[in-house]
Amino acid sequence: MPSQELLITGGHVVTVDPRVGDLPGADVLIRDGLIVAVGAGLASRAAAARVIDARGRLVLPGLVDTHRHVWQGAIGGTTGKVSLTGYAEMVIGGLAPRYRPEDIYAGTGWGALQALNAGITTIADWSHNLVTPAHADANIRALRDAGIRALFLYGGPGPAGPGFFGRPSPAHPADARRVRDEFFASGGYGRLRMGLALRGPAFSSAEATSADFGFARELGLPISVHVGMAGYPGSVALLDKLGLLGPDVNYAHASQLTGREFDLIAASGGSIALCPSVDMLMALGSYPATGAALARGIAAGLSVDTSTGTGTDLFSEMRIALAAERSRANAAAVRRDEAVAGVELDQRDMLRLATLDAARVWRLDGEVGSLTPGKQADIIIVDVRAPHLDGFGDPVASLVMGAGPADVETVIVEGEILKAGGVLVGPHVERTRELMGASRARLGSLRLLRSPAQDSDALRGDRAAQPVCQPNSNPRSFS
Repeated sequence: MPSQELLITGGHVVTVDPRVGDLPGADVLIRDGLIVAVGAGLASRAAAARVIDARGRLVLPGLVDTHRHVWQGAIGGTTGKVSLTGYAEMVIGGLAPRYRPEDIYAGTGWGALQALNAGITTIADWSHNLVTPAHADANIRALRDAGIRALFLYGGPGPAGPGFFGRPSPAHPADARRVRDEFFASGGYGRLRMGLALRGPAFSSAEATSADFGFARELGLPISVHVGMAGYPGSVALLDKLGLLGPDVNYAHASQLTGREFDLIAASGGSIALCPSVDMLMALGSYPATGAALARGIAAGLSVDTSTGTGTDLFSEMRIALAAERSRANAAAVRRDEAVAGVELDQRDMLRLATLDAARVWRLDGEVGSLTPGKQADIIIVDVRAPHLDGFGDPVASLVMGAGPADVETVIVEGEILKAGGVLVGPHVERTRELMGASRARLGSLRLLRSPAQDSDALRGDRAAQPVCQPNSNPRSFS
């Protein structure tokens, strides 16, 4: 952690702290990785500080991605025209088993840099391609080397390979205990913390789910599971029946849950990772769970999920989530061909879902998510002088509706500058690029070994091509 002082001056500071709000033409003082003060005229308190001129820019808390398979950073664009079934066949059943530890390191490192480049300073890494302890160690090392703040969620498949995701259901990799004891015995490992990425009822048996949850709670680690996806009903209801709900559980997707299941999450204090792009592009649900979660006061935040068929930034997710929720909320009136008098949720609601609310999902809102003195200095600076962002009204509205990774000029994590002048900095950046390129070339050469018929089957989503992650054929089996 750098010990230097930083002074960000003259920017439009969007604190996302409801007690403070926006501070036009204000300063942010950073010392020893923490935010010391936010306000006007702080130069007199930081005579020896390095100064960053933020005039014409927005100064914001770093964005928080609540759910992402970071190891897939090197294989973007793999699943352009596929559903969840096609993704499972092409990525989980096809590419994932070919990953060596060095591929995990390269992919995770590149994925973390993609996130940082887009202003994401905290990421929940749902790591579900950990075949051996060496794969797990490579994943952790890549996150740490990138400098991002992350929750490392230890998933499968362990020695079981692709068969881990289905039935019969082997135990969650016992190596998670070693990782906790070796790296996270004191709770954190630098900027990293640990949890478990569990299969849940959709991708394992009830008995395995109970055992997995018991394992996580024995280790004292938070839990994340995939629920509420089309074809995989009743997961939350079954978790309730098994007595497994709790405030330590995060639910990814949740777009197809019943009202009762949302109520169960709310009553148990669980949280939801919203995945707007993937939910709609991969046909996981009609609409993201945004409105249902917010209406019940459930802690919820935005996420990219998988970058194999989507973008790598949360600005896109904010726009898609806002459009989808307004569409959902007004669908009945539109079907009646009625003019809608007003709409709910706005761009600031979306920014909160990508910052403070997202931090709350993982109980990190006391440390990050707003520019509040005493919190970690995880800060981004966005240049809004370009034509597509230079608006007349609320600058946050312009940001949410128009910004992208290229507009993020500066990224700071715990007081360390990781992007400056619009470019990621540090020798590890080019080294990671080289490793990613080598991994991608190797994986691409292996793909050439597939027959045209296999590729055709995968693109069609032919379930017989690779029996991985099959949806439930009997919707009542989880009730």
